Amino acid sequence: MDLMIYPYAVLSSLLTPRTIFTLIGIFLIGCTSKKSHELEVINATFMDMVGTYYYNEPQPPPPYKPIHPDSIYNEIEGELELTIELDGVEYEPKDSLTRAKEWKLQRDSLLDEFHNFDWAQYDQDSMEWHELLNKPKRDKRNIILQINESLIVPRFDFLDLSYELTKEGFKTNFQLDDSWRTLTSKLLESKLNKEPFNFQVLSNIGDYELRPVNFEPSEQDRVVATLTFSRVVFNQGKNQACYYYKEYCGRNCGYGYLVFVERINGEWKLKAKRQLWIS
Repeated sequence: MDLMIYPYAVLSSLLTPRTIFTLIGIFLIGCTSKKSHELEVINATFMDMVGTYYYNEPQPPPPYKPIHPDSIYNEIEGELELTIELDGVEYEPKDSLTRAKEWKLQRDSLLDEFHNFDWAQYDQDSMEWHELLNKPKRDKRNIILQINESLIVPRFDFLDLSYELTKEGFKTNFQLDDSWRTLTSKLLESKLNKEPFNFQVLSNIGDYELRPVNFEPSEQDRVVATLTFSRVVFNQGKNQACYYYKEYCGRNCGYGYLVFVERINGEWKLKAKRQLWIS
């Protein structure tokens, strides 16, 4: 009986409250160190990916100018004579004489607008528009970037990267040595899970303000894009890292990148970035 009790007695004497708290601290540090390294890489390359383009006011549309009717007239002549059915009502195509009269009225109207247009004012407006493009005005509103609150696990089922991940294909498309290909494969084949992303700890964010995706802007706020970052993978020497970044900047506006980062003299620096898709 004494022999069986002895190991438990020794163990209980070693696990004092102070020892338990120390072990818990070591465990927590071990759990958070990888996350902190991931945040460090993302923070170091944040502005490399976002840039300062959004600092300026949105570019205005070019000034309006009418179109000469002859530039579109041939497109109208190519219209096919078809009988169509709309909401159960059958419409017969107009005869050639009726269509010719309508086209002439349309052409005369466009031609009048073209000849009576104030082209001098258009030239002045065009000069001012080009000057504004070359010297954009700084937006005085709060420039907001919405951030996905999770570091995702990238999935590229919509892309065929089989050739790009071969030794030859990677060298041709990425212009990086094979160690980065190994790291890219590690990211794409990662068994990591999605993790919460405390983006508020990022400090290398320039003049942007970071908000969650459900942020409701005020009149003084201008939301310019929504950003998503993936988990970061590292090589064995912990001096190379790779992650996936995507940005949505509006309707039919977005792109995704693979980001390659290298630790040089104790600091993470952008090595390269490779665009995978654009919308």
